[in-house]
Formats: sequence, structure tokens, C-alpha cells
Amino acid sequence: MTVSQLSHRPRAFYFWCVIGCSLLATVIHLYIIHRYASGMPYRDDFDAIFGFLNPLPDLSFTQKFLHLFSQNNEHRIFLDNLISLSMVKLTGRFDFVWMIWIGNLGWFLIVLFFWKYAKSNQVNLIEFSPILIGMMCLSHYELMTMAMAGVQHYFQVFFCLLSIYFLTSGSVALALSFFICAIFTSGGGICVVPVIFLYYLSQKEWRHLFISVVVVGLVLLIYFPILGYVQPASHPNVLLALQNPLYLITYAFGFLGNIGNTYKVSIGLGIIFTAYLLLRAKFLHAKYPFLFWLTAYLGVTAVTNAITRGGIGIRTGQGSRYTTYSLILTAIVYLTCLLSASSARTRARAVGAGFFFSLIIFSYWFAHGQENIAARYNDLESGVLQHPSTEYAVKTLQRAMELGYYFPTKDTSPAIVIQTPK
Repeated sequence: MTVSQLSHRPRAFYFWCVIGCSLLATVIHLYIIHRYASGMPYRDDFDAIFGFLNPLPDLSFTQKFLHLFSQNNEHRIFLDNLISLSMVKLTGRFDFVWMIWIGNLGWFLIVLFFWKYAKSNQVNLIEFSPILIGMMCLSHYELMTMAMAGVQHYFQVFFCLLSIYFLTSGSVALALSFFICAIFTSGGGICVVPVIFLYYLSQKEWRHLFISVVVVGLVLLIYFPILGYVQPASHPNVLLALQNPLYLITYAFGFLGNIGNTYKVSIGLGIIFTAYLLLRAKFLHAKYPFLFWLTAYLGVTAVTNAITRGGIGIRTGQGSRYTTYSLILTAIVYLTCLLSASSARTRARAVGAGFFFSLIIFSYWFAHGQENIAARYNDLESGVLQHPSTEYAVKTLQRAMELGYYFPTKDTSPAIVIQTPK
């Protein structure tokens, strides 16, 4: 056996090991969704889905159109409403399992987007594998099997990514179009606004800045006063959070690093990630502006969340759904390490370290995420209605059954009786 044959063996082993782990992580992620997707509604599903579909028969055409933009908590969830309505119109039924899969499509589109971007910057599949494995972890278990929230959150983040990508690619029309898609998918889309303004200010593109100000102003005018925005009574007073800037910063770090799960570890990761990207800020701004402004968007999102949610408690930023932002930040850190490598050996070390770190993330969250997903599935399959108000849950389900577009897949507790007119 020659020396060259011996040297190729470790490379071939590493190649198939990476490919195997990437495929296994993806298959596990898909299997978990398939295994634990329930046909029963969960919490916000009652308000967002039944609360949207049930009134439709009593509305005029104009009222139905405006109802598509109706508010759910602090969000306008046009995409959720459009998908729900389309499903019922096309099939005559609403299916929570199908809605769950549609929502998860948003996350896979985010992963595909990162692969396309990485590939366009000479990152091969082996080098991309740490991002794929990391994003297939079960950290965002809260979203993976929740119909309404999955569509709302995953697609909002996807539209924000596209808005920033086209912003840095020179298309103001597409950047603003996807911003509009984002904000009417979930209120978090508003976090793109400062990024758009700062980008055009920094580039001194005054015409595009003026267009952006006008379009954003019109959108916010429609979103708030014209459509009649109502501040949810349950939300904390933002002024309380603003009184303690150090608390806000700490909260934001924990939010950015919440892939670490426990808030102390998350704060540490958030500080490390932020410090590294600040050191590489000039490099990213000059050569990879999309990554630079995407990082800025994540920072705005973290601070905004700290202001609007910080009054509830620092652990609020550790919510499962927010790990999507942390995973994206982790991907940015890894790509920055890779793209700034000064030699092939340094780049190979970055890949090895990234692969090892992604396996740790995936392994840690597999047990924790699967446990939480299974617990929710068992609760839903028991038939007990999962909503803070049992009376409201019974009434909305009863109305859905009377209209004939949804029937529970399990015997409910309490039992739902359809009231027929005498």
C-alpha cells in the first residue's frame, strides 16, 4: 500500500463520517416532526386559527379581506390566516399536521438559503455540514410541532433574511417587499427597519433611504392606526425595562447565546459570539456585508426583545423559539471563522472545531428537545384541551365542528357537543 493511499483513507473516512452525521441529523429532525405532530390544537392555535376561521361565514367580502390582517396578541399573522383559509377552501378541512409541516418548511428554507449563500462564497458541503447539523438540533422544539407559531416565526425570520440579503445586493424593491412580508407574518419583522435605514445611511444612498422612509412610514401607518392596533394588556411596561440599561444588555446577551439553554451559559456564549464578531466587523463589512448586516439585525432583535419582554424576567429570553436567532448567530460566527481563515490548514481546523461543536449542540438538545416535544404530544393526545381558558377552548372547538371544517382527532376532555338548532 502506498503512502498516498494511506493518506487518502483518513480523508475518505472523514468525508463519509461528516456526510453520515449530516444525513442522520436531518432524518432525526424530520422523524421527530412526523412522530410528534398532533392533529389537536395547542394554546395559541385556538386564538389564531379558530379565532380567525370561525367568524368568516358571518362577514362580508370586505370584512373578510380586512380580517386576514387581524391582530393576534401583538402580531398581524397574515400568512397564518392565508394558509388556514386556503386549506379550508381547497380541502374543506383544516389539518393541524399539515400546518405543522408547512411551518417547518420555513426553517428548511432558511437552511437552504444559508447553503446557497455559503456555496456562492466557495464553501463546500463538508465545510457547510456544521451549520446543517446545528440547525437540525431540537432546540426550537416549541415551534417544531406547533401549527400557528411555526408558520409565524419560521417564515418571519426567512423573510427578514431575504430582505437583508436583497438590501445588501442592491435591490431596494425586493428588500422592502420582503420587509412587508416579514412584518405581516409576525410583528418581529419590524426589527428589519433600523437595519434598512442604517444601511442606506452608511452607504449614503439618499434616494433609496427616502424611498425606504416613505414605504416603511406607510406600512407602519397601516399596521398601527389604520388597522386599529391594540396593545395587549398582558405585556409588561417597556419603561420599566428601559430604567436598567445593564439589565437590558445582559438580557440581550442571553438572548443571542440562548443555544446554551441555561441563562448563565447563554449569557457567556452571547458575550463570546458578540465580542468575536465585533473584532471581525471591519472584515465582514468590507467583504461579506450580508453577514455584517444580518448580525446587526440579530442585535436589534435581541435589544427589542429585551425592551418588550425583559420586564417579565431574564429567563424569558431563553424561550425555545428564540434559539432560532442564536443558531443563525452561531452560523455567522462559524462562517466568519471559515471565510477569514488565513490558510488551508486554519480553515480545516475551523471546520473540525465547527463539526465538533455542532455535534455537541445536536446531542445536548436531542434529549432535552425530544423530551419536551413528547410531553406536549402526550398531553394533546390525551384529549385534554391545552388552553388557559377551558371555556373558550370548548366554545371555539364547538363552533369549528358546527361549521364542519375541523373535528378533534381525539376524544376531548371536557367532551365537545355540537348544538343543533331545534
